[in-house]
Amino acid sequence: VRCTNSHYCSDKGVTVVITDQGSGPNTDFILSRRAFGRMAQTNDAAASLLALGVVDIEYRRYPNKNITIKIDENSNYPYYLAFVLWYQQGDKDITAVQLCETQNFVCKLLDRSYGAVWTTTSPPSGPLSLRMLLSGEDGDESWIVPVNNIPENWKAGETYDTGVQIDI
Repeated sequence: VRCTNSHYCSDKGVTVVITDQGSGPNTDFILSRRAFGRMAQTNDAAASLLALGVVDIEYRRYPNKNITIKIDENSNYPYYLAFVLWYQQGDKDITAVQLCETQNFVCKLLDRSYGAVWTTTSPPSGPLSLRMLLSGEDGDESWIVPVNNIPENWKAGETYDTGVQIDI
């Protein structure tokens, strides 16, 4: 996220992780004071920037990174699985996720807990594959299947690389 006010802001910006979304023409990024101040050129400019409270910004999603699955610390193998999808790119949003058994391809639609957190009770057994539904503002939808699976004995707190990037 980079502030476009060249009087106060550096051209470097700050890296933040967005885990939820708003909708409408005037959607805001609400940043911590620390992240907001780090967009400034200097410490003095940071104080002035914070005093403004609202600034115009530009942003981009993670370039050149594979989507990564971060298993939530509260997950309990094999009874409860929750994970966050990191490093989404492109113009489309992930609006649905299915968890599939790799042996018989039985899939289960996951619940979206909040933001990018997806959950299920009684997850399927064995190595698991994902299917993610990508939706664009134009109403276009498509499913994507990562090349890498979640291992059979997944562990809370671990991360797993899906092997795919969404750049559309």
